[in-house]
Amino acid sequence: MGMSLRLKQFLDQRHISYDMVHHPYAEGAAQSAIASHVPLAQMAKAIMLEDDNGRSMMAIIPAADRIDMRRLSYLVHDEMQLAPEHHLGNWFDDCDPGAIPAIGDAYSVDTLVDDELLGMADIYLESGDHRDLVHLSGEDFRRLASGWKHGHFSRKPDPWSRVERM
Repeated sequence: MGMSLRLKQFLDQRHISYDMVHHPYAEGAAQSAIASHVPLAQMAKAIMLEDDNGRSMMAIIPAADRIDMRRLSYLVHDEMQLAPEHHLGNWFDDCDPGAIPAIGDAYSVDTLVDDELLGMADIYLESGDHRDLVHLSGEDFRRLASGWKHGHFSRKPDPWSRVERM
């Protein structure tokens, strides 16, 4: 499939430089980072959320982290939950299922980014397929994120938790 056409147009229109990083087939942001030999802390993972009124937003966190829904809900002053899998095609019809690019603006989706990603020198994200990542400089990612809400709403997995290691 290749890079999402909407993502490519969005980046090109904003004169954002990017590289493509090809990797063996992998599903999920963390697995794609591992297959590409990219640090998990620099891999941005997109999570789609909805509230009870149908309001949606994209939360972007480091790929190895878990979302802290309580913190996120506090930041946005609303109770959010994961969007159902079957709703994702409504937004990302030019992407393979499970390969959501972590730039909500390209899809006209409100975006919230975890502060940890804003300090990175480089950012990698899904391109819309399961074989390529988009590599952006941290500076360009921060420029894209300048209008997004941000805060700290991710947490590292507990290394002693058997459940989180599975």
